[in-house]
Amino acid sequence: MKNIFKGILCIAVLFVSSCDKETTGDVNGITNFAVLEVIGEPLIVLTQGDTYTDAGAEVTLAGEPFPYTTQGTANTNVPGVYKIVYLATNDLGYSASATRTVVVLSSAPSIYNLEGSWARNNGSPAEVVRISDREYTHNNAGGVVGDNALMVTFYNVDDDLLYIPRQENASISGITVESADGYIIDNDHFNWVLNASGFYGSLLRVFSRV
Repeated sequence: MKNIFKGILCIAVLFVSSCDKETTGDVNGITNFAVLEVIGEPLIVLTQGDTYTDAGAEVTLAGEPFPYTTQGTANTNVPGVYKIVYLATNDLGYSASATRTVVVLSSAPSIYNLEGSWARNNGSPAEVVRISDREYTHNNAGGVVGDNALMVTFYNVDDDLLYIPRQENASISGITVESADGYIIDNDHFNWVLNASGFYGSLLRVFSRV
């Protein structure tokens, strides 16, 4: 009988110890999550050959500085869109992250000028305005009419890749948008896929000059 009692007592002690471990750092049983903030701008646009030094992130947990890891790098010698992710994981295994996007534009003069009047293949009209050699605005990036029409800035990265960086409240209805893929076909045709809430889905959107 004594042996059975000792066994039950040991199990109880192990159970309590396990619970204590799962709530380490807080006697009230509250789980603290890491809070990350990118230092500097979340979007950096560079020209091929520029120097880039990553500024990192500021990370705290329960108001105290907390370590983090960095995933991804930016190669400024190669035009492209680079994602740098800052990741922090608390003692319970819950992760939080923040992302910086680095766009490296080709240093070669573009062979295309995308400014002008366009229409999506469904007939919806759009206007593209050239800000600089590789930077543009588009007043209907989703090719729809009404309050969900997307007004964005986008980049011709290397005369092939097009990129719409993440932009909040890009429509009257408040949609946040970023392109997943986008490509120039020729001076009169381009396309892209949007990450822009469930309203837009993953449909390829093709634009032709009019």
